Amino acid sequence: MKNNFFKITKYSIILLAAFLLIQSAPMALGASLNDAGGFLKTTAGGAGFETNKESFPGLVEIIGIIIEYVLSFVGVLFLILTIYGGYLYMTAGGNEDQVKKAKKFITNALIGLVITLSAYALTSFIVGQAITAVTQ
Repeated sequence: MKNNFFKITKYSIILLAAFLLIQSAPMALGASLNDAGGFLKTTAGGAGFETNKESFPGLVEIIGIIIEYVLSFVGVLFLILTIYGGYLYMTAGGNEDQVKKAKKFITNALIGLVITLSAYALTSFIVGQAITAVTQ
């Protein structure tokens, strides 16, 4: 049990580090925080969002961004746990104990994924409403 906890913790830290490296790529390439090399502005304009805003995000926006990143990471973690449970199920070879363990793994991971997606949707809605209220 303790060994599995350390494995999961180790792989979670590796995934978090990879996620943060990927997120910091535009800044490493010399792009500004608001523009990210012009790609974000072009994409946002194509999607119909406001692109003439040149200031840094406010406190509400920063909190929303942090919460969305954390929830995204947790969602990816639960997705990986679901895949791992599926792997356990596929390699059970008729062993009832491993099948039960795999089903429990998949069930718990899916419940966590649903809770994470619900929290993400709720946070997105609340932060969107807060930003609208602050800017008016």
